Amino acid sequence: MALHIRDFRHSDATGLSQLRERAHRIGAPLAQDAGAHILVGLRDGALTGAIWLTSKGDTGTLPALLVKQSPGWQSIALELIAEACLWLTSRGAIRIDLLALPDDRDFRAGLLDMDFRADTTTGTLKRLVRSPSAA
Repeated sequence: MALHIRDFRHSDATGLSQLRERAHRIGAPLAQDAGAHILVGLRDGALTGAIWLTSKGDTGTLPALLVKQSPGWQSIALELIAEACLWLTSRGAIRIDLLALPDDRDFRAGLLDMDFRADTTTGTLKRLVRSPSAA
């Protein structure tokens, strides 16, 4: 069962409200009118996750992530983060900040495998995007 990731649509509002009530939460979701871009993940037509993204200059920010409580939620979350990183880098981001340090060890290990590094002084994870070789 593959995860389908796409841009948020107004028809997703009810599913997003339900997800906010009972989900694994990393960071603080922004209001829908806050100017953040939202990607949603669907499995079998049901909303199973959402990630908020913002971009300013060459820095992309992931302020929040919600994933339905289920076995394997970490893989859904990592898939959403990977897609968000692609979205941000395609728009010029060379640095990506995840604004919360997740408590789950397995999930954090997955983020470290994606080249995120913990900044314990700010309580965030940061990722520098490698530039393609000029050779």
